[in-house]
Amino acid sequence: MTPGFLAWIAIAIPTLNYYVKFAIFVFSTFLIAGFAISDMLFRPSWYAKQRKKRLIKTPPDYDDAWRIDEKRSGLNDPKTDLGLDFENVEFECGPIALPGNKLLRGWFIPPPSNAESSKQQQQQQQNDLCVVVCHGGGRDRRQHLRHVPTLHNFGAAVLLFDKQEHGLSDGNERGIGWFSYEGSDMYAACRYAKINRQFQRVVSMGTSFGAAGALIASGHFDTAGKHQVIDGVIAENPPHGKYRFLRDLMHLHGAPLFLPYLLREILAIAVYIAVTLRRGSASRTALQVPDPLKIMRKIAPRPLLITHGMKDTVVPFEHGLELFEEAMEPKDCLWVPDCVHTQIINYDFVGWERKVLRVLEQVMARDGGVGEVVALDHDEA
Repeated sequence: MTPGFLAWIAIAIPTLNYYVKFAIFVFSTFLIAGFAISDMLFRPSWYAKQRKKRLIKTPPDYDDAWRIDEKRSGLNDPKTDLGLDFENVEFECGPIALPGNKLLRGWFIPPPSNAESSKQQQQQQQNDLCVVVCHGGGRDRRQHLRHVPTLHNFGAAVLLFDKQEHGLSDGNERGIGWFSYEGSDMYAACRYAKINRQFQRVVSMGTSFGAAGALIASGHFDTAGKHQVIDGVIAENPPHGKYRFLRDLMHLHGAPLFLPYLLREILAIAVYIAVTLRRGSASRTALQVPDPLKIMRKIAPRPLLITHGMKDTVVPFEHGLELFEEAMEPKDCLWVPDCVHTQIINYDFVGWERKVLRVLEQVMARDGGVGEVVALDHDEA
């Protein structure tokens, strides 16, 4: 080696060392920031802390989105708020459970009975249809009390349940699942309705992360054909997928803080790594759960309804639109102008009710999960 080359090596190594250390420092800084942000995403300000014997009296960041009407807050139970009898029920978690979690809990509201029917007819009617409803991240079963009257008046039983780490279900306040246990929980609840309660038809329905759970349960955990558990899906403002959702959140909240575009992109990657590692370390099988977009085609031929508020600032409208476009027939949609997150029924009750009843009618036309259904009209009214 020449003296000049050796001199160049002597200069290059310290310089390379400097850049390597700088790169490690930058990567570590973003990863620490990602873990810090992920903690806020697991337990956001509206995450309702769990209680062992009762639901929290007033959820944080509660607003009129839960309210049934001026007199009924929607924070009690089906008997108090709706005058409907119900049972407290519990059933085992599905394929994915965080350590220590074994049971999910909820309210089972039986369908209305026809006093003029015979006991045999009543039994058959009561086992026709059950709608299983899952709340959004950080909330609990009461979020959907306002939806129950429409479902019950149609003649359906309704199962409102708490996901893991929410409400009265097992958990240790480890927060929102972020595409880990939501689909598994919904699948377990639908199996409970179909197998334990022996309902001929079961519809999975949810909002936000609960909607993601409804889609994943149907397209990933549920099997096709005569062993199918879920017969229809209703998803309100569902998120597209983990990375896409995180990236949108980083840009949505980072832009007003004047964070540069590249910084927001890097933060999205760091937060994605942190969320994935934290949920994956708790349950390795959670890493195998696909994003909703990847399983949309597997939901058919079951009827699908996707609704989304066009002014949603939590899960942008594009998420619901792209999921709908990816899905196969039969499918339907409802896009509500000026509507914000989880408030479709508040902004357009008539449109929501009409679309939901149409899906339930389609489900009832199926032969207990194996019959064919006709395509739905995709009008947006």
